[in-house]
Amino acid sequence: MFKKVIMGSLITSGVLFAQSSAGININENDLELEGVLDSRNLAALQTSSTIFQADVNFINIDSTKQEAALIGAGIGATNKLEGVEGVELTFGAKFIWADTKEGNIDDSYTYLPLMAKIRYVFPPLMFNIPPVSMEGKMLYAPGALAFGDAEKYSEFKAIADMEMIQNVKVYGGYRNIITGFKGNTDYTFNNGWFAGLKFTY
Repeated sequence: MFKKVIMGSLITSGVLFAQSSAGININENDLELEGVLDSRNLAALQTSSTIFQADVNFINIDSTKQEAALIGAGIGATNKLEGVEGVELTFGAKFIWADTKEGNIDDSYTYLPLMAKIRYVFPPLMFNIPPVSMEGKMLYAPGALAFGDAEKYSEFKAIADMEMIQNVKVYGGYRNIITGFKGNTDYTFNNGWFAGLKFTY
């Protein structure tokens, strides 16, 4: 029941954030819902060249070995990298809540990792190839930004996407998430490839 409530809330958040983008990606055992609100879509908030982005995501893992869920909500400041065409950098922070059931592990943990993201949009290509971009994202929380029995948090995500039709992208990538806590400081929460669809506005 609790998972259904969380999932409903995240779907609603995704709809609210749909002015910018809303996506879903999967693999054999994982489901992720994600949404991004970009201040370029809210003229009242866009008063300088720096762009503010709020993002939420929900990951649900259901396999024979592990049941887990993660909710993230963060904010970052984005701007172009001076002198490099097509590159955007984002720096910010994100609140993470992770719940895990595996073997003798059955608990939840909270973190506030710092976030860095780089995105590169390839220049227009010949032969009418659809727009392509690549993105890398890193989050890290040392012990000072981990609460309760949590020890540390790290996340790495790499994505490539292609806009197949206007405002609809197919994308794929790889993510690795470590949720360290007392007794297991290097617990692998999630590690694997995924693919999905993203709608942008």
